[in-house]
Amino acid sequence: MNDSSAQVLGADGEKLANLLDAGGSAADWRPEELGAVFRHQMTAPVQFDLAGFDPSFAARIRLLAGAQGLLVKSFRDLFRHPHPPVALLETVKDFAKRSAVSREAILPKAIARMLYYLAIATALVRCDKRISSLTNKEIVRGLRWALAQEWLEGDMRAVLEEGAKRLEASREEAS
Repeated sequence: MNDSSAQVLGADGEKLANLLDAGGSAADWRPEELGAVFRHQMTAPVQFDLAGFDPSFAARIRLLAGAQGLLVKSFRDLFRHPHPPVALLETVKDFAKRSAVSREAILPKAIARMLYYLAIATALVRCDKRISSLTNKEIVRGLRWALAQEWLEGDMRAVLEEGAKRLEASREEAS
């Protein structure tokens, strides 16, 4: 992993939330274009996109994606799976985080940001695991941003809504 990747992956929660919020390129894309890119990304093979993330992860990703007959082929399969591998969700989150803040990223920043919050929400809702160092408030803010995107598909909305609901409920319980 190079130094810039280590900096992004190790960034503190508030700085990372601000970087993700900065988003940048969404203004360069029309909603229907983002919708088309998002639909394409949801059908993209997880192994292909993530193997390019870091060559040392390629074998591990193949193992995780096919573990115990899960046969997670696409991002959509991963986010819909009732019990997805947490390690694979963490890898998607890291891939999306890097893509969201990189100048060289091939994904529009809004798509990377959506993948980031989908991975966090999926881990929380389907695995009862927290995979982010962001505060509940920062995650909920990101989930609300994601839910406000008109190009987001309905089946992905449900996991984001449930994730926001759980975090808001845990925040209320802590008060």
